[in-house]
Parts: sequence; structure tokens; C-alpha cells
Amino acid sequence: MSKITVKVKWVKEKYTVDMMLDEPVEVFKTQLFALTGVPPERQKITAGIKQITDQTDLKTLGLKEGQLLMLIGTADVLAAPVEKPVFVEDLAPEEMHGLISAGVPMGLENLGNTCYMNSSLQIINNAPELVDAVAAAAGTRTQFDMHQNLTLATKDLFKTMKTATEPIAPHSFLAQLRAVYPQFDQRGEGGGHMQQDAEECLTQLLNVLSQKVKTPDGKSAIEELFGIELEVEVKCAEGDEPPTVEKEKSLKLTCHIEGAVPAGDGTNKGGTDLLTQSIAKGLEGQLEKTSQTLGRPAIYNKTSRISKLPKFLLAQFVRFFWKADTQKKAKILRPVKFPITLDMKDYCTPSCQEPINKYREKELKRQEEAKAAERAKKMGTDTAKEEKKEGEAAAAGT
Repeated sequence: MSKITVKVKWVKEKYTVDMMLDEPVEVFKTQLFALTGVPPERQKITAGIKQITDQTDLKTLGLKEGQLLMLIGTADVLAAPVEKPVFVEDLAPEEMHGLISAGVPMGLENLGNTCYMNSSLQIINNAPELVDAVAAAAGTRTQFDMHQNLTLATKDLFKTMKTATEPIAPHSFLAQLRAVYPQFDQRGEGGGHMQQDAEECLTQLLNVLSQKVKTPDGKSAIEELFGIELEVEVKCAEGDEPPTVEKEKSLKLTCHIEGAVPAGDGTNKGGTDLLTQSIAKGLEGQLEKTSQTLGRPAIYNKTSRISKLPKFLLAQFVRFFWKADTQKKAKILRPVKFPITLDMKDYCTPSCQEPINKYREKELKRQEEAKAAERAKKMGTDTAKEEKKEGEAAAAGT
């Protein structure tokens, strides 16, 4: 994707934004909304004498690197809630049962820096097909199969979460998790359990369930529900050797986040603002390996495209990077926005895009037919009303 960095002035503020030239204007407006709080429908953007509308093709504007754009619009002001918030702990028993019957699950108690575990469990508990597959897992606990014990502890916990009327303390699951993966039992200098990484916990749990939880036809339920297949093109950046295409599988997309870099004019330049940018960065990369053509190590560009999308897509934000000056990992503290509906078409291979296009054409036709039917119905209603008025007028005149 081609992009340029532009400056956007709004009131007294000035922002540095990466503009994706291949994306529609709505994407750029979403970036500005994240920075300023001005809703896209109230944004008026100008580049010199040119106004940027929703129909503008950004590639045709001829914008230059660092060009100044003007944004006019009023930011949203959060209104006070009309009704007083009601918290779960204040609900009457009959209201609590209503929540449970509606499918609202109870939360998990923090057992001492176990938020990483709770969040991992809540993620997979939101995949109904996986919960059902775990519920069907057979076997009994044994001292000789720790993975089996963890799977059955997961089964018991999910069963409890379906019917619980108060927050759950997952002691049994935590004990089995630490028995399989002792790193989650590490303690700090004060004797309390240390904080752990949620992504690491989720990965380890998925690995166990991938081995133990099967579909009716014997396949891994995890692979069937979360498995991503990719076509990876590896091309030498220093020579003319032909590219190679490899197949890879994964249970998640690695989404890289870049922090803004201070510029010489006092503003911050670049940085990742949107999930779509993170996904694009994660599908591009470089590696170093020996080139048979050059007879030496060379840099290769690695470009990945999704050839099979899963039913449930896991996206991991890579928020840590290695600081050479301190020789420690540091966290990138940057908010990244994501849409309610994530369009993955542009990250797929042509063969994977084909069924997406067919579905969209079918859905567009269905929507157009529904609109036409609604217009015809309204027109018929209006005609009937008009005929009724004419009849009443004629009756009154006789």
C-alpha cells in the first residue's frame, strides 16, 4: 500500500498522520476522528483550494510529503447518561437470572495477578463452537497426562461459567495451568505471583486444546476454528533470482505497532493508529538468508497473503520492542483503533477474494431488491391514500 505523511491542522492543534493513498477517504477520516474526536460526517478537509470529500480518490490529488491539510469540524462532547448506571452486584436475584438466561456470562475473579489468564479464557469462551467442542471432550484426570487434566479443567470451568450467578474463582483451572506451565507460577521478591503475558497464556492454552479437543470427524477443533493459511512470497532484494512461494499456517495474525517518532518541527511523525495498518505491517517483512545466486547472505523481502480465513480471527498486537540502550523490553503505549466490522479482503490471495466478491455481489443484489420492494410498497400506500382522499372529496361534493 502506498502512503504519504501529511500534517493536519485542526483549531490550534497540528497532527502528523500517515495517509493511505489506496484506501477510501473514510479510512483517513477515521484516523482523524481517533485523533481529534470530530465525527467523519462533520469533517471538512481541504488541501489548499481542493476539498477532500468521500468520493475523492486520494491518489489523484498530487499531495506531497509533509503537506499541510486543514480540518474544520466540532468534536463530540460526551453527554451525561440519561439513566443512572446499574451495576451487576446491585441487581436483584430475579434480574440476575434474566441476565444469565440472556447469555451474559459472569466474570472471573483475579486470584493475584491472574488477569492475563482471565482474559485468555474469556476470549475462547466467546467462540461457542469451541465451548461445545470442549464440553464434548472425554476422559478422566490422570497424573500421567497433564494436558488432559488442563483440558478437563477448562471443560469444568466453561460449564460453571454458563450457569454461575456470581463471579467465579477459577482455582482448579489455575492449578492445572501452573502444573503444565510452571512459568505462570513465578513469584516476585515479595512472594506474590508475578504478572504474565496474556498472549503467551492464550497460545499455550490453544496448543493444549489443539491436541485434545477434536471435531466429530477427528480434526483439531482449534485448527478448524482459528486456523489461518497463508501464501508467502520470498524474493531477494539484492539480486534477480526468481521468488519462491511457500505455504504457512498460523492460529493468529501478528499485528505490529509503531510508535510516533519526534520530528524536527516539534510534532510527532508516523505511528500506528488503526488495526488495518497493523495487519498490513505484520504481513510484510524481511529476513536474511544465504543466496544461492549471490553466494553470500542477502536480504529477502517476505510478503504474505491469506489463502484461507478462519471462522474466528485472532489478532495479536505486538506492543513490546527491545531497547538497545537499556537492554530491556519496553511497551509501546499507543492507542490503536479497530472497526466493528473488519474487512479482510485486501489481505487475501485472489483465490480467497473470489468467494468474498461473490458473497458481496449477492448481498448487494439482495439489499437492492429489498429497497425496491420497500419503494414499491410505499408507492402503493401513497397511491391508496391519494385515491381515498379523492373518493372522500367526491363524496363530499355530491
